[in-house]
Amino acid sequence: MISDLKHNKKEQDLPIRKRTERHLIERLNVEKNLRKVFHLASEVHHILNSESLRASLAICGKLATLKLILNPSSEQRGYRLVIALSCLLFFLIPLKVWAQEQEIERSYTLVNPSIFHDLTPGEKTEGVSKIINQSNVPLTFQITIQDYIVYDTKGTPVMLSPNSLSQKYSAASWISASPNVFTLGPGQKQTVNYKIEVPAEARPGGHYAAIIYSPVSATSEIATGGRINTQIGSLFYLSIKGNIKEEAQLLKFEASRFYEYGPVTILTRIKNLGDLHIAPKGSIKVTGLFFEQKQDLPNHNIFPETARDFENNFGSMFMLGQYKAQLIASYGQNNNLPLTATFYFWVFPWRLAVVIFLMIIATVLGIILLEEKKKDAHKTPEEPKTETQNPSPTL
Repeated sequence: MISDLKHNKKEQDLPIRKRTERHLIERLNVEKNLRKVFHLASEVHHILNSESLRASLAICGKLATLKLILNPSSEQRGYRLVIALSCLLFFLIPLKVWAQEQEIERSYTLVNPSIFHDLTPGEKTEGVSKIINQSNVPLTFQITIQDYIVYDTKGTPVMLSPNSLSQKYSAASWISASPNVFTLGPGQKQTVNYKIEVPAEARPGGHYAAIIYSPVSATSEIATGGRINTQIGSLFYLSIKGNIKEEAQLLKFEASRFYEYGPVTILTRIKNLGDLHIAPKGSIKVTGLFFEQKQDLPNHNIFPETARDFENNFGSMFMLGQYKAQLIASYGQNNNLPLTATFYFWVFPWRLAVVIFLMIIATVLGIILLEEKKKDAHKTPEEPKTETQNPSPTL
């Protein structure tokens, strides 16, 4: 009897022992996984160069522990651990990348990105250019003087290496600036003094150069001024007095001849055939059915021997009929040389018109069929006619 009770007690104790061993194994696995988590957190810290290893470990440990506790199934704990690490990396990496971008961003602005001077051969003049450091870190700049030229129709300046621009338009050798190198703290402004000495034999017409501000050891900049890659520059437009050729040609004044809907974009392309930069002034007037709108040409300089595009948008989505576009502009030092042109275009929503036309036809046909049915309903059926025959006489 006693032996039987001992045997039953062993059988009852067996499941408890197994459960205890299983819990111990699971706890060891959890601790092992947590060590892996902390190890991975340190690796994440090394990769991301985090400033707070303790915060990284705390977040990683709490996420992993939470995921392991929430799910009692030992088979899915590994998956929960992976999810926790994925969440950690998902949040930490973008934040760190964003922080790095904030650290390397440089922002600065030129007060006078364009500088104009009217000079005579042999004349000397001077002035100032100013730059403001709008970032939250100190910036060091190096100054150079370079010639530039414009090739495209958007007016993009292209900086040239020394002595590569024809003397016809070069001006870099005429300009000097100081200081050559300087450092600005956050929010500080630097005044750069420049001097211009025009040679006595300088050719009349336009000459072009720029004071280039190059940030030292900067990999990413946000700059406002005459932008050249990661540099910015004050662009000089020097007009040397004398016998100057002034001539321009209107290459394009157009839009598509037909539009289904507005608005309408009108392209004006003007080429400068003269020796001096020009800035055409004028307006475009568009008139149509119950419509009249007038806009000024955008204010752009056109480099010699280069064309420039001007774009104007007219109207709204719903426009109808024929429209007339008329350009009246002028250019030159005295703004007395004319540029005029006219063209016509149509705006007609033909798809909408087809739908409306089909709806009208369907409505008319429906009305006709309805009237026919009403007429048939009001008609009374005719009574059948009976023929009477007279009896034939008997003999």
